Amino acid sequence: MKKNKKTEPMLPPELETFSFIEALDDGYVHDCRIVSEELPAGNVHFDRVLFENVRFLDGEWERSEFADVVFINCDLSNADMRRAVFHRVKFENCRLLGTDFTESAIRYARFKECRIDYAVFGFSHIGDVIFEESMLRQADFYEADLKNAQFLASELNEANFTGTSLKGTDFSSSRFAELQVTPGLLEGCKVSTDQALLFARKLGLIITE
Repeated sequence: MKKNKKTEPMLPPELETFSFIEALDDGYVHDCRIVSEELPAGNVHFDRVLFENVRFLDGEWERSEFADVVFINCDLSNADMRRAVFHRVKFENCRLLGTDFTESAIRYARFKECRIDYAVFGFSHIGDVIFEESMLRQADFYEADLKNAQFLASELNEANFTGTSLKGTDFSSSRFAELQVTPGLLEGCKVSTDQALLFARKLGLIITE
């Protein structure tokens, strides 16, 4: 996925810094910068917001919306993001260990240098998303609707893609010794030579020198 104005978060050139409570207006937070806070869980719509060193506390963020939002050095570990919507967002150097994105919609997103181990993306709609130099060990993408996803130089060992079509997905520069997939849904997946041998064994092929 190439960078362009349609896929990158569209933030104003200057954002005023507010506390979360100051910025919150009837469940809506927009056009601001929030720094070094712990945010209580809730159903909130965030629009054109920059988060820096923010921790999203455990609890239900279910059905929250994040549009044109950037997260830098944030911690969303174990947050309940089920059925949340993410559109044109960027996560940089963030912790998302065990975060629950079940049935969420994630479109035009980039995860760069993030810890996403054990996160759950099952039954989510994920399109035009890049995971770059990130850790996704044992992440769960069970029966996700995955379109044009790139896993670049990332760690994917024991991640689960069972029931997920991998057409258009790029694993070729990432690392894994084991990956759970549905063999019949591998068509159109981009892999390296070593990865192709691993998947060939899953198909029951006997490889000889």
